[in-house]
Amino acid sequence: MSAGGMRIVVLLPVYGRSALPTGAFVTSYEYVRGLVAAGHQVQVVTTIKEPGEPRTEDGVRVWPLRDWRRAVRAARPELLITHHGDRKAARIVSQAASIPHLLMVHGMSDDRNLGRPGLVWYPSAACRGHYPDHHGQALVLPPPIDPGRYRTTPGTMVTLNGSTVAKGADVLAAVAAHLPETRFLMVRAAGHTPDGPLSPNVVVADRTDPRHIYAQTRVLLMPSTTESYGRAGVEAMLSGIPVLAAPLPGIREALGDAATYIPREDTGRWVAELRRLTDPAAYAAAAARCRAHADGLDYAGNLRAFEAACRSLRPRHVRPPGPAVRPPAPPRNRRRGTAA
Repeated sequence: MSAGGMRIVVLLPVYGRSALPTGAFVTSYEYVRGLVAAGHQVQVVTTIKEPGEPRTEDGVRVWPLRDWRRAVRAARPELLITHHGDRKAARIVSQAASIPHLLMVHGMSDDRNLGRPGLVWYPSAACRGHYPDHHGQALVLPPPIDPGRYRTTPGTMVTLNGSTVAKGADVLAAVAAHLPETRFLMVRAAGHTPDGPLSPNVVVADRTDPRHIYAQTRVLLMPSTTESYGRAGVEAMLSGIPVLAAPLPGIREALGDAATYIPREDTGRWVAELRRLTDPAAYAAAAARCRAHADGLDYAGNLRAFEAACRSLRPRHVRPPGPAVRPPAPPRNRRRGTAA
């Protein structure tokens, strides 16, 4: 740990490059990597129960849930970072109340009680507005999206990054039925089987290296019912892939004027826009707007802003080794920053 570095414990359901099923986990992973690169000593506790022993990955010590007390004793953390909605993490935080806490709110949850963390991170102002009753310190900061992880040469398919109705699987199915000459790619959500029959021109694939997905993609669809940000759209735009999206506030914050916005229920407009983009000149113009927008994003700046926010929570006085952590209660039956 470099001089001035913090001791940080991050509580996440899963951790590691091979265990990143959603944008929320990818975002947290990127921020953890940024903290390590900035000289902080970061350890992770995974809150989904899984077998195995503690391991080290990318300079991060990763502990299984059963060893969380060992992790806290070993790390003597000056900061805890958790996801909103992770009940196991919330329970651990409640038993380590003397340690400053940064809460990451990745989405628009039905549970709007954020508790009293020292700081809440939101990916967009739209997400921030979903929690009007929280009046504590807040940081609105886009997810860090590493161009090197996503940039590639576009392919030939129309892609939907998800297989649920929430991500727009019903819209893709309707549009694909109207465009039998077009090949569609639906990326399966982890553990999910698409509902209903799909046209023969729809290929369903498991999640894999994102560059492999975008290397097959000519146009990305985002007809979501809710989004706190538009991460997949930004990822696609890094390769100049045009994005057609539902006009949700979080998506608009992420994609600005570079995307084309279509009401999700207007199948005819989705079809018409895909047909328009078969014209080489129209496609080239849309691709240029996307590249320009993505090139204006500040990956390194987002990492620096998050790291600065973590530093702002550092206790003024160093505590003696071994933070006071209460024993767990008996079990009961039954995701450029602007501070606000």
